[in-house]
Amino acid sequence: MPAITLRTLRVVLLFALTLSCGAGWHQPAVVGPGTLPARQQVQVWQHQTVLRWHAVQVTADSITGIPFVQPIDCEGCRVAVPQASVDSLRVGNPVAGFWKSVGLGAAGLVALGVIICSKGCAPD
Repeated sequence: MPAITLRTLRVVLLFALTLSCGAGWHQPAVVGPGTLPARQQVQVWQHQTVLRWHAVQVTADSITGIPFVQPIDCEGCRVAVPQASVDSLRVGNPVAGFWKSVGLGAAGLVALGVIICSKGCAPD
């Protein structure tokens, strides 16, 4: 069995670190009045707590949305917070991020296998 080199360990560490940023949460440049796409997931940060919504609507003085665990068409579930009490908004897609992370992890394992086997995985 070939010895694991420092280079191989660096590659493994790099892939492990990139798996931690899969959801792609980011702050949009500007969120003006209007409606975001219904299935767009939004994190509303308010006083060191986060609310996770979809079907978000932004007005001049408030932000409303439906909690992510509720169906998009549940208008009775809609909650609102004053725009002034919101520290920041982040948008993302954790489902797509999950699949990107799975793909990246699989590619990392294949790359690791190629690196290790290129050093001496000859068939017997």
